[in-house]
Amino acid sequence: MGRVTEKKRVVNACSRCRQHKIKCSGICPCNNCLQRKVNCKFEGEEAKVYITKKHLSELKQRNLELEERNGALQQQLSAYAKLTPNMLENLSPPTETESPLGMVDEPRDSIQGDEAALINTLACGPPKYITDGAGRPHFLGHTSNWSLTIRLLHLTHQALYKCPYPTAAHHIDSMTYILKWDGLRSPVVPDIRRLPTLDQAVFLINTTKFHTGQVFHLFDEESFMIQLQQFYEEPKQDIHTESLWFIHFLVLIALGKAFVGARANGVNPPGAEYFTTAFMMLPDYSFFWKDPCTSAELLCSMALYMQSIDWRTSAHNLIGQALRMLQVHGFHTNISSISSNKDLLRYQNVWWTVYVLERQLSVLMGVPCGFSDNNISAFLPQYQGSETKTATVAIHVKLSQALSNVVNAIYRENGDLNSTLVKATQDVLQQVADVASDLREKFPLPNQESRSGISRVSGYLHLLYHQCIMLAIRPFLFGLVETSVSSGILNVAVPTPIQILLQICLESAKNTVCILNALCDQTLLECFLPFDLESAVSAGLVVTMATLVCPNLIESPSSVFKALSALLDHIENEGNLIAASNKRELADIHSLCLKLKSAPSMALSSQIAAQLEEGLNLHSGASEIQPGEDVTLGEALPSHWAEDMTPSQLLEVVDLLNEDNILDWVDFPTNAVDNELSSHIK
Repeated sequence: MGRVTEKKRVVNACSRCRQHKIKCSGICPCNNCLQRKVNCKFEGEEAKVYITKKHLSELKQRNLELEERNGALQQQLSAYAKLTPNMLENLSPPTETESPLGMVDEPRDSIQGDEAALINTLACGPPKYITDGAGRPHFLGHTSNWSLTIRLLHLTHQALYKCPYPTAAHHIDSMTYILKWDGLRSPVVPDIRRLPTLDQAVFLINTTKFHTGQVFHLFDEESFMIQLQQFYEEPKQDIHTESLWFIHFLVLIALGKAFVGARANGVNPPGAEYFTTAFMMLPDYSFFWKDPCTSAELLCSMALYMQSIDWRTSAHNLIGQALRMLQVHGFHTNISSISSNKDLLRYQNVWWTVYVLERQLSVLMGVPCGFSDNNISAFLPQYQGSETKTATVAIHVKLSQALSNVVNAIYRENGDLNSTLVKATQDVLQQVADVASDLREKFPLPNQESRSGISRVSGYLHLLYHQCIMLAIRPFLFGLVETSVSSGILNVAVPTPIQILLQICLESAKNTVCILNALCDQTLLECFLPFDLESAVSAGLVVTMATLVCPNLIESPSSVFKALSALLDHIENEGNLIAASNKRELADIHSLCLKLKSAPSMALSSQIAAQLEEGLNLHSGASEIQPGEDVTLGEALPSHWAEDMTPSQLLEVVDLLNEDNILDWVDFPTNAVDNELSSHIK
């Protein structure tokens, strides 16, 4: 009898059958190979993977980088091994369940391995939320001062007391002021008997124009005032009270009452009686398209009022409605061919007001902007006989474009803190530097010898300029804070270009405080509109973070805090309840940071870090900057607020960011700082 060969069934065809493209029995040996008495070979279980030469080259390069990094880590481990056990205890990284901020890590499939350590923690990772007393979640946006305040409170409180900051202590959207309305619409018959007289109405509208008209277009003065006269001549005619004009009128006089310093009635904001009636009379958004100009002006006015009373979500919704409505009507394009010169100027004013408000309210909310700059072809308005007004709009738009780049590039979701972030920061600073020349020329700030005061427009534009700089650099500063708190090492050495970047951020913060002080001295500080208050809070957060991790970069921080406290006191004394909450939270952060700096574990860890740095010289190019020293340009950075960094100096700093290994100092925790707010921030 012939030899019986035990056959094993496999899934694939043998190599010979594959090569000759014939049917294989799938049994080893197969029938074809048995007949031809040849060896029957099947491929192993490991499937072949075909990749391009380019990808193979990238993998080899990646492997080489990992080997170099592993060598550096081995050197660090050898150095740490020489430390005593007691010293090592204080340098132990936090465990996954003991993260500094009390957050719970969620899986992050998009960032793994070594790349997880190089992230912009303000923008990446799972979304962060905080719950209010009723259990409703509130999203923590990445560029929002309110969000950063909460994150810093939880970060420092968790590091000190091993528990998150009490949720009840936060001020939440739409909780500071209350509008007496449940949101349900019903036919409203306005009580015209409670309206101001014609003279007072004109005064309130002119007051609104003075406070907003130089940077925002909220109404067409000529047509609006004609209708105002007609209304007061025959106030009982329904044609007036049933139109958008009447709703717009109520909102403008509500703003006027707030601007003249009318006190809030408890938690009811000034002008609320008029604004609430206007809100209740507002028609459905579906009907706005019939009169896009007036509708957009109305929505801008309402958004500005709601943002000012800390109803941020509603304000963002309103300005978003205005933006989308104008898009549908093509206002973002060049519409000069279908409109007269008079109408064209109004269309351009309306569009660019909606644009800059949408950008700024999105930044204050910490959410992406709603429309790409690449899709805009509308021309800027040209004002005959008013070069200043033309320059105001142009600079305002350019700075708003820089804000949109901050949101879309620097704070994009899962943005890595690597060359991409550095490049995005360079682009924003380049864009800001391009605007700086026109800003300094058209709207100079008075120096100490000048007899003239600061103008409100100059102050507003310069504050927006510094806000762009602080927002662009804040991820580096917050990352340094996060690293220091999580590792217990406060004195982390960073390369000189990054130190210069942080110093520029601090200079912008100090200049912001000085500009606000100058405005306050001339009674030009805005105590109702949110922008001056937000600038003060942003500067306070920057200085507070710097005093924790790089105190050598700022001289006399106590004087800055004292000035900030006085500014917030002034705004609060003018009846702004939001300023009181901001002041309390900034004071809490500052107090927690001081306690954190004096904690024994922090002090010991910082000493060990200094010993390691001195012995191993791990951070090539890292050094300390003494207060007031400008290691960038060879001369001291200006200490006076009117002598700001020139555009050419800012561009030199941008060029310094091209240095290799600029982020070698970065050793951010793998999102340990962002994840224990499962019950509070989730």
